[in-house]
Amino acid sequence: MNLGKEGEKLEFKKTISELKEGVISLASMLNKSGEGTLLFGVKNNGDVVGQQTGEHTTTNIVNEIKNHLKPFINPKVTIEKYDDLSLIKVEAIGMDSPYSAYGRYYKRCDDQDLEMTQNELEYFFNNKNISYTKWEKTITQFGADDVDEDLLIKYIDKANEFNRLNYRYKSVEDAMTRLGLMENGKLNNAGYYLFSKSKPLLVKFARYATDERITFIDNRHYQGNIFECIEEAYNYILASINFNAIIVGIERVEKPEIPLEAIREIVVNSFAHMRVNDGDYNEITISPHYLRIYNPGTIALNKDPKEFAKGIIGSKLRNPLIALTLYKNKTIEAFGTGFKRVFDLCNLNDVKYSYTNEGLGFAFTFERNITSLLHQNDRTNDRIKEKLTGSELQIYEHILEKKIINNAKDTAKELNKSIITIQRGIKKLVELGLIERIGSNKTGYWKIK
Repeated sequence: MNLGKEGEKLEFKKTISELKEGVISLASMLNKSGEGTLLFGVKNNGDVVGQQTGEHTTTNIVNEIKNHLKPFINPKVTIEKYDDLSLIKVEAIGMDSPYSAYGRYYKRCDDQDLEMTQNELEYFFNNKNISYTKWEKTITQFGADDVDEDLLIKYIDKANEFNRLNYRYKSVEDAMTRLGLMENGKLNNAGYYLFSKSKPLLVKFARYATDERITFIDNRHYQGNIFECIEEAYNYILASINFNAIIVGIERVEKPEIPLEAIREIVVNSFAHMRVNDGDYNEITISPHYLRIYNPGTIALNKDPKEFAKGIIGSKLRNPLIALTLYKNKTIEAFGTGFKRVFDLCNLNDVKYSYTNEGLGFAFTFERNITSLLHQNDRTNDRIKEKLTGSELQIYEHILEKKIINNAKDTAKELNKSIITIQRGIKKLVELGLIERIGSNKTGYWKIK
């Protein structure tokens, strides 16, 4: 039996001993067409010769693809029968090109896999918003019933209030269609991830006792749509950072250790420009010295965010339809100015920062100002110090820095003290009304009162 010719979306391999070459072909087909099919057990001329399979054959193929084809895709691997001969069929779809195989980038020319030149790769990255737009506008199976109508109405009210929309709400379908988020009664990907009540996105939150990120203070997951995830992430950070009390005129003002506008800008950016694939998730990580905000999907190849901030290069939107929707209700203030605002705010407030493409995603890190709250009001601090021993003061400062402590055992290890010393210190701090116990003896914690 003969299956015909190979092409831009189809590649034949005689055996799985050619798996590496097959993964390369898959990457090149995705770069060319956004989809590709790989058949093992077929000669180059299309003749079917069959492929023996074992218990772990398909699993091994999936793992090889996941480990060596980037960004992540979720391939479909099946066993097909042709004239009593078994073939292995690998199907893949991906809109986040360019894809690399084993660290290199390839393009498909007819049935050939050719490695991209540096100029070709630069061009590919600079024009990849085309493929993102294609992903955003891809129609899903979900309709008006999947939309959070209350969220949609609030969104439209705010967009009208800011004069970025002129529309009187009538129905879910009418509103979503006018926003470009629905077609013929079905949501596109942008509409689904923005307004779905099915909680399509995952955010992971973690707070650590030390910068080595070994011992958790808090570890939780949250699922929601883009708007919900933005608010949850921002509020989580807000509850986890320090605020310093300063006097402005005759008023007492709480000043955050990191400018809130800068935090919100990076949080919004992380969801507006993320890559959406099965298994991907955004991540907020907080440790004593750092706040790290991560999203799947890198920024443009070899581009520094400072180039965007200085206007050296124009803004590159990964998800232009999502970004436009966020702009209309002022979740995004303006296009192309976000990094500049963040850098200016950090410089003005002496907050250090860093950022990096981390293989499959982008991470922005703020350095925290962990100056103890004990030093913010000398008069109060002097009274506290008079009542506390050195160990008790150290425990108090430790709780100030960490926000909470769960048990004496972990605290003893972190402060290099005995458990009994920690227990006595906690008891004294409770008696003085400086800290309080929240929750049960088993699952509760101590916090500053």
